Amino acid sequence: MNGAVANARARSGELWRVLRAYATPSARLCARCGDGYSIAPACLASSIRPIPPDACPRCAQRRTGGVCRSLGCLRGWCPIGRTDAVLGYKHGDVERLVLAAKRVERWAVVALARALAGWLLETAVRRRYDLVIPVPFRPAELAGRPAHPLTAIYLDARPAVWPRVPLDDLAPPLLVQRRPRPKRRAQSERGRWQSVSGTVALAFPTRLLRGARVLIVDDVLTSGATVSECARVALDEGGAAAVDVVVLARQPWRRRR
Repeated sequence: MNGAVANARARSGELWRVLRAYATPSARLCARCGDGYSIAPACLASSIRPIPPDACPRCAQRRTGGVCRSLGCLRGWCPIGRTDAVLGYKHGDVERLVLAAKRVERWAVVALARALAGWLLETAVRRRYDLVIPVPFRPAELAGRPAHPLTAIYLDARPAVWPRVPLDDLAPPLLVQRRPRPKRRAQSERGRWQSVSGTVALAFPTRLLRGARVLIVDDVLTSGATVSECARVALDEGGAAAVDVVVLARQPWRRRR
């Protein structure tokens, strides 16, 4: 990162200020970040609350007594191999940034896309995924916004990582949301899992997923139900060999109801 950004991080340690400083790619190269677009995870490490190494690898939830208490893992509903969170837990500045991106504030979309690109170039390249796809959405969900936040972040990051990381171009998307997902804010964990069943499907018959190692991208993981439904479709209907997930942030699931 350039000197101004490094100094801002050293003074405050606040992710909000660091990523605002990163909102416009710098012409000055960073030894870690490379071409000036992607933000290397090491440049954000001191400003985030990372997922602990002893968390559940499948859903990134904290374990209790060595056991993951999330309903999806307890019931065997989660077909995901592993989940990573680029910015760790959703709280404080991470939550503010995600909310800014949901309002499609351009600086937040670009900053989060650059953080995602940095993770993809460091980790996804090493794991050699065959295909990377985002969680789908329905146009009706735009609710007057000029773009879907996750899709905007994904597409902004794509040119910086392609072809080293095989992000689908979404023309057309491989997965579609075939019916609306109910509002989940007041739902129990069980209700979240029930509400997403059958909401995702393959957009068209394809062999692209057959035998592939797939990475699914989402913005925030709460119960894991949505990304698990996407993974189920990729595995059962598309014939994928394995599915992992990367999210921008993980919402701690404090208790099961």
